[in-house]
Amino acid sequence: MFRFPRPSLPLVAPPTTASVLLRWLTVCVFLCLAAATGFYLLTALTEDISSHRRDMNAAAYRAQIYFDQREALLRYLGDSVVVGDPSAPSSEGVRQLPLDGPGGKPGQRLLLSPRAEHTLQTLQTHLLLVDAQGTHWLAGGQADVDIAGLPTLHVLQQRSGTLAGTDPVYWLRAGDAGVALAQPVQAGPQPGQWLMLLLDSAAASDMIDGQGIGGYALLDRDGQPALSSLAPRLDSAGWKALQQRQDDSFGVLWSTGLPRGVALVKGVGNDGWRLVYHLPPRLLLGDMATSLLISSALLLLAGIALRLLRHRVDRQLIQPALLQHRRLLESLDFSSTVIDLAPVGICVLRRSDRQLLLSNQLLRDWLGEEGTDSDWQAPWRGHAGERGRGLEFTARDGRQLQVLHAACRYQDDDVLLCVFHDISRHRQAQAALSSARQAADAANQAKSAFLATMSHEIRTPLYGVLGTLELLGRTPLDARQSQYLRTIESSSSVLLQLISDVLDVSKIESGQLSLEPASFSPRELTESVLRSFAAAATRKGLQVLVCTDPRLPTRVLGDADRIRQVLGNLLSNAIKFTEHGRVVLRVRLVHREGESSVLAWQVTDTGVGIATEEQARLFEPFRQVRGAASAQGTGLGLSISDRLVRLMSGELRVVSEPGLGSSFTVRLPLPVLAATEDGPALLAEPPVYVRGRDRELVDSACGWLRRWGANAQPLQGDPALLDHAGAILMDGEAEQPLAWQGPARPRRRDPDGWRGGTAVGLAGTAGAGLDRWWRPTGTCRRWRAAGHPAWHVLDRLGGGTPAAPMRNAADRSARCAARPAGTAGAGRGRQSHQPGDPGRTAAGPGLRGGACAGWCRGVAAVPGP
Repeated sequence: MFRFPRPSLPLVAPPTTASVLLRWLTVCVFLCLAAATGFYLLTALTEDISSHRRDMNAAAYRAQIYFDQREALLRYLGDSVVVGDPSAPSSEGVRQLPLDGPGGKPGQRLLLSPRAEHTLQTLQTHLLLVDAQGTHWLAGGQADVDIAGLPTLHVLQQRSGTLAGTDPVYWLRAGDAGVALAQPVQAGPQPGQWLMLLLDSAAASDMIDGQGIGGYALLDRDGQPALSSLAPRLDSAGWKALQQRQDDSFGVLWSTGLPRGVALVKGVGNDGWRLVYHLPPRLLLGDMATSLLISSALLLLAGIALRLLRHRVDRQLIQPALLQHRRLLESLDFSSTVIDLAPVGICVLRRSDRQLLLSNQLLRDWLGEEGTDSDWQAPWRGHAGERGRGLEFTARDGRQLQVLHAACRYQDDDVLLCVFHDISRHRQAQAALSSARQAADAANQAKSAFLATMSHEIRTPLYGVLGTLELLGRTPLDARQSQYLRTIESSSSVLLQLISDVLDVSKIESGQLSLEPASFSPRELTESVLRSFAAAATRKGLQVLVCTDPRLPTRVLGDADRIRQVLGNLLSNAIKFTEHGRVVLRVRLVHREGESSVLAWQVTDTGVGIATEEQARLFEPFRQVRGAASAQGTGLGLSISDRLVRLMSGELRVVSEPGLGSSFTVRLPLPVLAATEDGPALLAEPPVYVRGRDRELVDSACGWLRRWGANAQPLQGDPALLDHAGAILMDGEAEQPLAWQGPARPRRRDPDGWRGGTAVGLAGTAGAGLDRWWRPTGTCRRWRAAGHPAWHVLDRLGGGTPAAPMRNAADRSARCAARPAGTAGAGRGRQSHQPGDPGRTAAGPGLRGGACAGWCRGVAAVPGP
């Protein structure tokens, strides 16, 4: 009762019952088809026999009438015999045939009228007189018949009195193939004279014969054929069976158990003669040949089809089912073996009364045999299936067991499948692991505290060193001392960065690093990060570009310092591993829905790239890319950046190809804050055209100008498009100056090379620093004095807080149109300006440095020399 049944496969007989039943079913179907075919053939045979029977009856009816007419004629002639004076007058045309010979009466004669003679001829009969002197022709002419073969008077006298009735007619054989009808002239036991009516054999045969009804025979009273067809004829067995039939009948002739055909027997006359029509089996089979062939062919095809169907069903259904049954038994045996050998205890309980149905050996070893004092009666049995999916209990031997249960069906009953796990060792290991974890946590906390303390303690004197070095740098030093000082400052900065990274790692591992969300501008943050690395890029001869998305929100909520730290690490690595080319910092709006947004910062370089096998472990602590430049860092920057990004619920991705460069993307979800636009408010007129070599930067500049209200578009094709009153050109290609000659009405040439009333703002693209952006001209002053429409746009671009030391609008207007001054960059700071000399620019908070400032908002560039 408590064990899993394991079927013994060798004792299980192969289930061939289905195959046997299929064979029997096939035989039964074939027999049904054969019975249906037989029934159809029997019906067709019955119908064919009925048709032949109708033909036979019609032929027999015609023959009966034929013989009745001749019997009536003989009786009429017999009644025409009279006795009297032969000299007495008679009717006209009536012949008197004397019958007063031997055996006759005196004066006895036959009165034969013309009509009677005509009837004799019409019916093809011959009238004869038989007496003691022999047989004599009386009327109807003489037939080609041997009179000696006709019945004699002696034969007729023997027949006399054998028939009942007052006017009998005797049927006699006339030779080998002939029929004669006889009637005595005088009544009495031994008549001496007889009238004989001889029938024409050929005419009688034609009348008896029926077309398509087989053979016929006219049998005398002894059963011998007087007239018969040439074919088909009955054999001796058939004649014997036919002679046994005396009454009128129709049916099958049987002899020695075999059918001899179908016969119709009809009596003719009153002398016991019978007319027989016989249809042999050969003719019946001939009539049924087509039906037999078609039925046999269909039955044969049906048998073949049934056999093929049985074979197909047996191969595609029964054999796979047998195989599946065999596999099911094997699977059941295997499952039983697995369950019995499983390292867990298994049992099955009935849900209604918690009755134990099955259990394996291991569970019985743990809980013992079922009884009132065993662990089978522990509380787990009553609570199984009620509290979630599992529970735990302790056995009497101290073993800790976990019980998992699930509801299922077994043998048409709702049951609970319970699985027992021995978790004693697991609990012990868990307790040991908890103790070890606590010890490790304590050691880790001690390590973190030590690192944090040491970092603080080291940074304190290091700040003093750096301050002292800065003071030392302001004292007079020779060239070698200055070089030594720069080396010490560089090493001290690296040491300070290393200590800061270690401190950040310690805070992150200890969970003490917290974010400080605050409102900030993503555009300003991006530009400020780029300015921090412009000098390093310039020293290596690299071009640094920043491209900001015009769709960026004005203010968002986030930890700007941590984002700046991440971007700084990425830009530092990009500049470090790039020997030539450029580094691009992009920021764009990925998604915005209501007050939530997703921003993406992308740092792309044209450096050495990172191999695919190293990208998987790139963000591990102290992991460095193999290369010459990797020795300059500690390998903590990317690890800290990745942890900071994940701490801000973002993600950091890398795409790199050796020899082509790398691209790092930071995606951060940041809430959008309500804020007013911090850019200038521009007018739609005059239009602003932007020209540059990098289409991405040109599109960004146009986007920002449109965002502030200007009608900006890239300059493409013929520079004559600038022939617009007051049009402003923002040119980022100083190395390729325009060949534009001004509007349709030329004016005197502008000192800067331009002529006409159109305002042109030139942004320099070559240089080695962020300062010395613009060289002012007097064009903007003349536009302001003349009230030129371009002034209103440029005034708004340069409005706001003026760049020192310019104090009035005239000074601001001097910055509105400029041409390259040998340097270019992107930044915000103060500008010192002297007329006619290049200015120094570090753009202020609003990036409000003139007409080109709008260009700088969209694009910041520090090209190489």
